Amino acid sequence: MTGKPLNAGGIAGRVEATGRGVQYALREFFRDEQGMQKAGLIGGLKGKRVVVQGLGNVGYHATKFLMEEDGCIITGIIEHDGALVDASRLDVDAVQKWIAKHGGISGYPDANIIEDGAMVLEEDCDILIPAALEGVVNVSNADRIKAPLIIEAANGPVTAGGDEILRNKGTVIIPDMYANAGGV
Repeated sequence: MTGKPLNAGGIAGRVEATGRGVQYALREFFRDEQGMQKAGLIGGLKGKRVVVQGLGNVGYHATKFLMEEDGCIITGIIEHDGALVDASRLDVDAVQKWIAKHGGISGYPDANIIEDGAMVLEEDCDILIPAALEGVVNVSNADRIKAPLIIEAANGPVTAGGDEILRNKGTVIIPDMYANAGGV
Protein backbone atom coordinates (compact mmCIF):
# COMPACT_ATOMS: atom_id res chain seq x y z
CA MET A 1 0.00 0.00 0.00
CA THR A 2 2.97 2.34 0.23
CA GLY A 3 3.45 2.40 -3.52
CA LYS A 4 1.77 4.88 -5.79
CA PRO A 5 -0.66 7.66 -4.88
CA LEU A 6 -4.26 7.22 -6.08
CA ASN A 7 -3.78 9.60 -9.02
CA ALA A 8 -0.99 7.35 -10.30
CA GLY A 9 -2.89 4.07 -9.98
CA GLY A 10 -2.28 3.45 -6.27
CA ILE A 11 -4.56 1.74 -3.78
CA ALA A 12 -7.10 3.55 -1.56
CA GLY A 13 -6.19 3.49 2.13
CA ARG A 14 -2.52 4.28 1.63
CA VAL A 15 -2.62 7.38 3.87
CA GLU A 16 -4.25 5.53 6.77
CA ALA A 17 -2.36 2.25 6.37
CA THR A 18 0.35 2.62 9.02
CA GLY A 19 -2.05 3.97 11.65
CA ARG A 20 -4.50 1.17 10.84
CA GLY A 21 -1.66 -1.33 11.23
CA VAL A 22 -0.95 0.02 14.73
CA GLN A 23 -4.62 -0.49 15.59
CA TYR A 24 -4.59 -4.06 14.25
CA ALA A 25 -1.37 -4.88 16.13
CA LEU A 26 -2.99 -3.70 19.36
CA ARG A 27 -6.13 -5.70 18.66
CA GLU A 28 -4.02 -8.82 18.22
CA PHE A 29 -2.07 -8.09 21.40
CA PHE A 30 -5.31 -7.85 23.37
CA ARG A 31 -6.20 -11.36 22.15
CA ASP A 32 -2.96 -12.79 23.59
CA GLU A 33 -3.61 -13.83 27.20
CA GLN A 34 0.07 -14.35 27.94
CA GLY A 35 1.08 -10.91 26.67
CA MET A 36 -1.81 -9.28 28.50
CA GLN A 37 -0.83 -11.01 31.72
CA LYS A 38 2.78 -9.89 31.35
CA ALA A 39 1.64 -6.27 30.85
CA GLY A 40 -0.80 -6.56 33.75
CA LEU A 41 -3.72 -5.57 31.54
CA ILE A 42 -7.18 -7.10 31.50
CA GLY A 43 -10.16 -6.90 29.19
CA GLY A 44 -10.11 -5.44 25.73
CA LEU A 45 -9.13 -2.10 24.23
CA LYS A 46 -12.35 -0.39 25.33
CA GLY A 47 -11.62 2.15 28.05
CA LYS A 48 -7.85 1.85 27.79
CA ARG A 49 -6.09 5.19 28.32
CA VAL A 50 -3.73 6.14 25.50
CA VAL A 51 -0.96 8.73 25.25
CA VAL A 52 0.38 9.43 21.75
CA GLN A 53 3.59 11.23 20.91
CA GLY A 54 3.07 12.86 17.53
CA LEU A 55 -0.28 13.56 15.90
CA GLY A 56 1.02 13.36 12.37
CA ASN A 57 -0.30 10.87 9.85
CA VAL A 58 0.45 7.71 11.84
CA GLY A 59 -0.42 9.03 15.30
CA TYR A 60 -3.60 10.69 14.09
CA HIS A 61 -4.99 7.67 12.28
CA ALA A 62 -3.98 5.19 14.99
CA THR A 63 -5.63 7.22 17.76
CA LYS A 64 -8.67 8.10 15.64
CA PHE A 65 -9.34 4.43 14.85
CA LEU A 66 -8.61 3.29 18.42
CA MET A 67 -10.94 5.95 19.81
CA GLU A 68 -13.80 5.56 17.32
CA GLU A 69 -13.74 1.82 16.68
CA ASP A 70 -12.26 0.32 19.85
CA GLY A 71 -13.39 2.72 22.57
CA CYS A 72 -9.94 3.81 23.74
CA ILE A 73 -9.65 7.08 25.65
CA ILE A 74 -6.96 9.42 24.34
CA THR A 75 -5.66 11.21 27.45
CA GLY A 76 -2.45 12.77 26.13
CA ILE A 77 -1.18 14.15 22.84
CA ILE A 78 2.45 15.23 22.62
CA GLU A 79 3.52 17.61 19.86
CA HIS A 80 6.61 19.67 19.00
CA ASP A 81 5.40 22.68 20.99
CA GLY A 82 4.14 20.92 24.12
CA ALA A 83 1.42 18.47 25.05
CA LEU A 84 -2.29 18.32 25.74
CA VAL A 85 -3.64 16.34 28.68
CA ASP A 86 -7.19 15.55 29.67
CA ALA A 87 -7.92 12.53 31.88
CA SER A 88 -11.51 12.34 30.63
CA ARG A 89 -10.81 12.39 26.87
CA LEU A 90 -9.20 14.41 24.10
CA ASP A 91 -11.01 14.89 20.81
CA VAL A 92 -8.39 13.78 18.28
CA ASP A 93 -10.22 15.34 15.32
CA ALA A 94 -10.57 18.71 17.06
CA VAL A 95 -6.89 18.69 18.05
CA GLN A 96 -5.83 17.75 14.51
CA LYS A 97 -7.91 20.60 13.06
CA TRP A 98 -6.40 23.03 15.59
CA ILE A 99 -2.86 21.93 14.67
CA ALA A 100 -3.61 22.27 10.95
CA LYS A 101 -4.91 25.82 11.46
CA HIS A 102 -2.40 27.06 14.07
CA GLY A 103 0.73 25.01 13.38
CA GLY A 104 0.81 23.46 16.85
CA ILE A 105 -1.16 22.90 20.03
CA SER A 106 -0.34 26.26 21.59
CA GLY A 107 -3.54 28.00 22.66
CA TYR A 108 -5.76 24.92 22.32
CA PRO A 109 -8.73 25.76 24.56
CA ASP A 110 -10.19 22.38 25.52
CA ALA A 111 -7.35 20.68 27.46
CA ASN A 112 -4.51 21.33 29.85
CA ILE A 113 -1.37 22.38 28.00
CA ILE A 114 1.96 21.08 29.30
CA GLU A 115 4.86 23.12 27.94
CA ASP A 116 7.42 20.33 28.39
CA GLY A 117 5.69 17.75 26.24
CA ALA A 118 8.30 15.07 26.92
CA MET A 119 7.02 14.90 30.50
CA VAL A 120 3.72 13.52 29.20
CA LEU A 121 5.53 10.36 28.04
CA GLU A 122 5.66 9.62 31.77
CA GLU A 123 1.91 10.14 32.38
CA ASP A 124 -0.09 7.29 33.85
CA CYS A 125 -1.76 5.46 30.94
CA ASP A 126 -2.36 1.94 29.66
CA ILE A 127 -0.82 2.33 26.21
CA LEU A 128 1.95 4.66 25.08
CA ILE A 129 2.22 5.22 21.33
CA PRO A 130 5.44 6.99 20.33
CA ALA A 131 4.49 7.84 16.74
CA ALA A 132 6.84 10.58 15.62
CA LEU A 133 10.47 10.66 16.70
CA GLU A 134 13.30 8.21 17.06
CA GLY A 135 14.79 7.77 20.52
CA VAL A 136 12.12 9.57 22.59
CA VAL A 137 12.16 6.79 25.19
CA ASN A 138 15.72 6.34 26.35
CA VAL A 139 17.95 5.80 29.40
CA SER A 140 17.13 9.27 30.72
CA ASN A 141 13.36 8.67 31.01
CA ALA A 142 12.63 4.93 30.70
CA ASP A 143 12.59 4.36 34.45
CA ARG A 144 9.77 6.93 34.80
CA ILE A 145 7.55 5.57 32.00
CA LYS A 146 4.36 4.26 33.63
CA ALA A 147 2.65 2.69 30.62
CA PRO A 148 2.68 -1.11 30.90
CA LEU A 149 2.42 -1.37 27.10
CA ILE A 150 4.33 0.58 24.46
CA ILE A 151 3.63 0.16 20.77
CA GLU A 152 6.34 1.61 18.55
CA ALA A 153 4.46 3.44 15.80
CA ALA A 154 7.53 5.49 14.85
CA ASN A 155 10.81 4.01 13.66
CA GLY A 156 13.06 3.30 16.63
CA PRO A 157 11.33 5.41 19.28
CA VAL A 158 12.78 3.32 22.12
CA THR A 159 16.57 3.20 22.33
CA ALA A 160 18.42 -0.02 23.21
CA GLY A 161 19.24 1.34 26.66
CA GLY A 162 15.65 2.42 27.25
CA ASP A 163 14.42 -0.96 26.03
CA GLU A 164 16.56 -2.78 28.59
CA ILE A 165 15.30 -0.63 31.47
CA LEU A 166 11.67 -1.05 30.40
CA ARG A 167 11.89 -4.81 29.93
CA ASN A 168 13.60 -5.22 33.32
CA LYS A 169 10.64 -3.52 34.98
CA GLY A 170 8.09 -5.61 33.03
CA THR A 171 6.94 -3.17 30.36
CA VAL A 172 5.78 -4.89 27.17
CA ILE A 173 7.02 -3.33 23.94
CA ILE A 174 5.45 -4.10 20.58
CA PRO A 175 8.34 -3.42 18.19
CA ASP A 176 8.23 -1.02 15.26
CA MET A 177 9.14 -3.74 12.76
CA TYR A 178 5.72 -5.27 13.46
CA ALA A 179 3.63 -2.36 14.69
CA ASN A 180 4.22 0.15 11.92
CA ALA A 181 4.48 -2.31 9.06
CA GLY A 182 0.83 -1.68 8.11
CA GLY A 183 1.94 0.76 5.46
CA VAL A 184 4.06 -1.89 3.81
